[in-house]
Amino acid sequence: MLGRHIEEMSFLERIGEAAVGVGVYTLPQAARLVRLRLATVEDLVGPEPATSVAPRFTPVVLTQPSLSDDAKTISFLGLMELWVVAEMRRNGVPMVVIRRAATEARRILETRHPLASANFRTDGRRVFMLLRERTETQKSTPKVVLDVLRYQHAMEEVIEQSLGPEIVVRGPDGAPLQWYPIGLKRRVVLDPKRRFGEPIDPVSGTPTSALAQALTAENGDADAVAFWFGVDRQAVVDAGAFEAWLASP
Repeated sequence: MLGRHIEEMSFLERIGEAAVGVGVYTLPQAARLVRLRLATVEDLVGPEPATSVAPRFTPVVLTQPSLSDDAKTISFLGLMELWVVAEMRRNGVPMVVIRRAATEARRILETRHPLASANFRTDGRRVFMLLRERTETQKSTPKVVLDVLRYQHAMEEVIEQSLGPEIVVRGPDGAPLQWYPIGLKRRVVLDPKRRFGEPIDPVSGTPTSALAQALTAENGDADAVAFWFGVDRQAVVDAGAFEAWLASP
């Protein structure tokens, strides 16, 4: 009976407190959210390798061992790294360059999640990392732009280039705190401190999947869905737009 009870426990119940505040995503979920092929995500994600492993075989995104027994689960920081990879690919950066950049950034920053720990820019051929350089007074932190693979400071204009719209809310240390995948003014957010990082309406906390499914069931009547869920109409409209965005090429 005990074994059956364990089998029937939900995934989140089994991992318990390990997922609180860090977000939890299976690879199929992550692939859908960043709009990458599952096969590509599976190739990018893996456990932390031995130091002797060649860079070309090093995972770009490291799994979160505490979240799963099968090493196929990533945290919110891992998801943000996959988003950076996806944006680089959409900007034409070859995968071999992305792999090298991730390896070098991990070495430079000495962190498990380098692509989530700094802002990255690209011109389609090179990858730049925006660092923060402390001053003697520690009161200001001017930006430093580094060509990750050539170890050279880049031109000031590179700062104006971007992987995409400003849709990631970061803390003082540059670490991502929230992701607004379709824009900061839209009512969709992924926040690892709320519902394990599931896409939600930031005001009510209602999962966007529930709102979007209800919108389909109500034949697009956003007012009806808003009434039944106790949210405003904009939350429903944005949830529907988010699901459409996920399904787009």
